[in-house]
Formats: sequence, C-alpha cells, structure tokens
Amino acid sequence: MVVRAMRHTGHRRPLFTTIIILSILCFVWLLKQSYASLSWREESPSFSTNRIAKVSMLYGKPNRLYERALQSHSRHAKRWGYSMHILRQDISVGFWNKPSYLLSLVINELAKPPGERVDWLMWVDADSIILNGAVPAEIFLPPSDLDNIHFVATKDHNGLNTGIIFLHVHPWTINMLVESLAYPQYFPNENLGRSVDQESMARVLNKTAGGPEGHGYKDGRVYLPRTWINTYEWTHAYEGKKGNLLVHFPGLEEQRWSHMSKWLDIIEIRPGEWEVPLEKTEYLNQTTAFWARLRTARETITLMEEKVGLMPNGTIRQIDEVQKTQMAIGELKRVLQEEADNVEVVQQRLQELNAIKESVPV
Repeated sequence: MVVRAMRHTGHRRPLFTTIIILSILCFVWLLKQSYASLSWREESPSFSTNRIAKVSMLYGKPNRLYERALQSHSRHAKRWGYSMHILRQDISVGFWNKPSYLLSLVINELAKPPGERVDWLMWVDADSIILNGAVPAEIFLPPSDLDNIHFVATKDHNGLNTGIIFLHVHPWTINMLVESLAYPQYFPNENLGRSVDQESMARVLNKTAGGPEGHGYKDGRVYLPRTWINTYEWTHAYEGKKGNLLVHFPGLEEQRWSHMSKWLDIIEIRPGEWEVPLEKTEYLNQTTAFWARLRTARETITLMEEKVGLMPNGTIRQIDEVQKTQMAIGELKRVLQEEADNVEVVQQRLQELNAIKESVPV
C-alpha cells in the first residue's frame, strides 16, 4: 500500500467522526435527489468518452517510482479521454483514505446532471504501471443491459484485491462504501488483518442481507479473471504476457523498488515494446464471451426460478426433482457471485442447469 499503514485500533474516534460526517453528506444528497425520480435501477447515461475516471492516491514522503507509475496511468487516461483524480492529502486515517476518497467522488458525480457524470471510477494503486496503453478500460465493464452490476474486481489467494477495481457511479456504491467505512465500528472485535480497508470492503460485499435492496451486495459484484486487469509481478517473473494492460506489485515489500524501476525504464525508454493493438490481444474475444456467458447464466436462473414454481410436487419423486432444480439454481448463483472469474466452473454449472431445464415437465 502507498499510504502510511495505521492500525485501526486506537484511531476509532476520528474514524467514527469521519463516518458520521460522510453519512450525513450522503443522506443530504440522497434527500435532494428525490426518490420519486431516482430509482435504484436508474438507467446509465449513453456511452461517451467521459464514461470512466481513473482514481488513485499518493501523499506523504515523496516517491519518484510511484510518481512515474501514476504518470503511466495519466498517459493512459489522456489517450482515452478519461479524467484522472489523485488524492494528495490525508482526509481520513491511514488505510481509510481510499474508501473515503472514493465515496466523495461518487457523491460528487451523482450530484451532477446524468448527462455530465462519468459512469464508472477505476481505482488504480500507485504501485501499478500501464504496459499496454492501447487497451481501453471500457472493455472490462459490463454491457449496459447488465445494469445491476456495480462493482467489478479481481481476487487472489487472499480473496478480494482492491488494487485495481471498477466502481459504478450509483447509489448502490454509496451504500457499500459507507458500510465498509463503518464496519470496524459495528464489529470492533473482528480482526481485519493488515489491509483493514480491503478486508472491511470484502466482508460487506459478501453480505446477503441489508444493503439498498435488502439482499446484500453479492449480486452487484463480479470478479473478472485477475490477469486481465490486475496482473502481478512476482519475485521471479511477470505472470502476464505481451499485450496485458498493466503490472501490479503487491506483496513484494522492499523488493518492489527494483521491479518497478525495471518496468518503468522499459515503458519510458521503449514505450512500444509491450504495446499491442487491442484487436491483436485476446481481450476483445475474452471479455465479450465473459459477459455473454454471465448474461445467459442470469437469464437461465430467472427462467428456472419461474419453472420451479410451476413444477408438480405431489410425489416424492416430484419433490426430489424440485429440490434438485433448486440446488442447481443456487449453485449457479453462488458461482456467479463468488467465482465468475473461473470460466470453466461457470460453464459447467450452466450446462448442468440447462440439462435440468430440458427435462423439466412444465
């Protein structure tokens, strides 16, 4: 992390004050918007070059490597017409600067007329470097008809990694961020580990109750295959290949400086070495197939939920069929919520439910 790491214990009073202030601001804003004219399913503005804003933060002791890394993101933003926001001052306590800043930006965007807003914020940690500027960020976002997806991210062996994430400019995101900021206050005895903001957000996103519509946040979250947008540099090698969007350096501690310096020299001295035209990468086909598969899976779930209600259940065999169908629906739902990045598993669970669909006698 770029920020000065502070344990959340011992800092609850200023954090709690921050949460209260932010919550009041959110409430005032939501009140002004009038729920008569703004639904939770508000239609997104039409596509424009202002669809995305990139966001990061860097403050404290000057660090030339982080500055150069952010310059790579600024060049990428300029190339594709994105605005770029970088937090340069403390506004909260330690790790909590990140969700606090994101919350302020979402509120600021939603306060604008719909046609003037960006649709998504793309958060990028300052220890990430753009390698292939020919790849626009839009291709990783859900199509407009999948309008109930509000959080696009990746996970690794530790779970959610918030180094590179997309957040929909939407009231859903306000709720999620406020709950993430408030989490250590409501659960002060829970151990959130080292990256307290990341773990807090992960636990809120795993909720299946509460939230803006009463069923938590899982359905609004989608995990992409991590190497698409959050490709790691390990101590021994880069896990990506030529044409990948970026390189990220989590967990390298003091070793990150030599690795970052190497990659920054490459893109600054030989900028075309790792750039590949979008149409020659695998991104177009892979992202198109990903969202099509997710759409089909959701449509199949909806159809089968309707069919379950019509299935006869007067005999033991019929009851077994109903239960089998419900289990298959539930498993596909779970996979979409937690393992959408595992393409093979999603396809397998979808095929299993489709097989049941063909045999349902209604």
